[in-house]
Amino acid sequence: MTTINMNTRYKKTDGKGAALLVVLFIVMVITVLSLGFLTRSDVELACGVNMVTRTKMDYLAESGLEHAKGLILNPQDISTEYWTGGSRQQLVTGSDDYYDLEVLRDPTDNCNYTIDCNAYRFTMGELSGFSGVRANLRLDPCIALWTGADTTILSGATIDGDVFCNDGLINKGIINGDVFADTYSGSGSKTGQRCTVSELSLEWPELTIEGFTSHYSVDTITSDSISSQTYGSLDPVRVWYRGSDSDLELAGNVQIYGMLLVDGDLVVSGNRNTITAAKNLPALFVTVNLRIEAGGELQIYGLVVVDGNMQLSAGSADVNILGGLFIRGTIIETASDSSVNGNDGRLYNGPTWNPSGGVSGSGAIQFDGGSSAVEINTNDMSSSQGTVSLWAYADYFDYNTHYLFGHTSQESWSDRIQLYTNDRDGLLDLGLGDSHSRKTNIQDLYVHKWYHIVLTWDGTNYVVYVYDGDTETKVTGSYTGLSSLAEVADIGNNGNPSYRDESFNGLIDEVRIYDRALDVNDIDEGMPTDYIGYWKFDESGSSITITAAPSKTAINIWSEEGDIEKWGQAAGAFFRSIERK
Repeated sequence: MTTINMNTRYKKTDGKGAALLVVLFIVMVITVLSLGFLTRSDVELACGVNMVTRTKMDYLAESGLEHAKGLILNPQDISTEYWTGGSRQQLVTGSDDYYDLEVLRDPTDNCNYTIDCNAYRFTMGELSGFSGVRANLRLDPCIALWTGADTTILSGATIDGDVFCNDGLINKGIINGDVFADTYSGSGSKTGQRCTVSELSLEWPELTIEGFTSHYSVDTITSDSISSQTYGSLDPVRVWYRGSDSDLELAGNVQIYGMLLVDGDLVVSGNRNTITAAKNLPALFVTVNLRIEAGGELQIYGLVVVDGNMQLSAGSADVNILGGLFIRGTIIETASDSSVNGNDGRLYNGPTWNPSGGVSGSGAIQFDGGSSAVEINTNDMSSSQGTVSLWAYADYFDYNTHYLFGHTSQESWSDRIQLYTNDRDGLLDLGLGDSHSRKTNIQDLYVHKWYHIVLTWDGTNYVVYVYDGDTETKVTGSYTGLSSLAEVADIGNNGNPSYRDESFNGLIDEVRIYDRALDVNDIDEGMPTDYIGYWKFDESGSSITITAAPSKTAINIWSEEGDIEKWGQAAGAFFRSIERK
């Protein structure tokens, strides 16, 4: 009988089962690990694809900002004034990647724009990979006022934008922006930085008459003076052209749409004159001078280019430009001459208007003791005889020479008529002919007191009268050497444009010039009215406001070869802020 060892049998069976269990466990572990690895790989792959897509969308959104920046800087090729954005824009045609743009201009500042850009992938009707950014764009530098020569920003001027002066700039007004100038001084304010002219890359807009008359429909203005008329509309675009036969005058209530092109001087004498530029055109191009007379008003929407000077009467001339003003010369403020000769005085280096500080309670003009002056034309003034009458009120005296009036040869100091002080006690002196001190110590003047001073000469004898309201002083002498006086003279300075550095320090009022020698009775009984020049100085100063508006000044010009070129007043732009949504 065979005996079966049950223990041995069961032991063998248990060993095989354990091994199988171990193998199964190992397989399971490997399977689980493999599945986990595969799962993680799928997740990582999906994450990687998403990250690549998101990065592409981020770059696409940033490219959209640059797209908007370029069209804001150069809007000539779009139909609206500035680009307001667009949808389903693409960098690569035929791809699944798009971006939408919305552009809003700051309603209070034409140089600031807000840009919203949303980039996304659109595949089989589904959106994915969204990236959104919002940015604030600033056009800068952006030149509101450009001048090519020494310029004084008038006390009644406000410039909202940057200023370029290709020489020395004296600021007595308000500049809300940077200044590019060789030298800068003055009591006015500015909010930006002072820069050199070499730091600006913007070029002068090289306009020509032929460029516009050959590319646009042109209507010729034949009248010398126009008033209460409307010219054109913005559609169709027209160029209104005035040839060089004589000056063109805007005498009031003139509305011009398109562009006004004047080959000569433009004179603005009346109120409510408006020029509105058509797209890609300047509002106004003047080949010589732009003159705004007393009471003249001019409102311009667009770019103004003047190849000469801009002359503003201090008798309440009012100019408002939304766009930019580019002057190849400079800005000149003038004081009105009340005589029949109309020799308006030209202000240099910003003497200040004092509308209520005159001798009779009306206006007077304030000089600063430095280089300020009022230059007057003296073509009608004979060197053999004449009279100069003025009222003066000094703020202070020092040991330097300070001139009340100067009529001096520009070639030398040998021929002169000058009234001046040269002592801290205010001693009044007279210079005639080849002598700087023909008569000294005429009278002590005191500060904060009005004096009526009159100089007469008849070819042989001269007389100086000084009246302080109580007493009258008269000194006399003789001199026959006056021969070649200059054609211009200075009120408040020495009369030599090359050496204007010793102006009077105080107020001057009621200046009269005669081409004859008055006698004492004329002076005592009141000044006669046969003067050849009379400057009351009752003005309050001119007013000019210039606001940079790059979308209104972006224009097309043509090269000498006839190629079209884009020009704008903004030399650059930068993003002030960028935030992701």
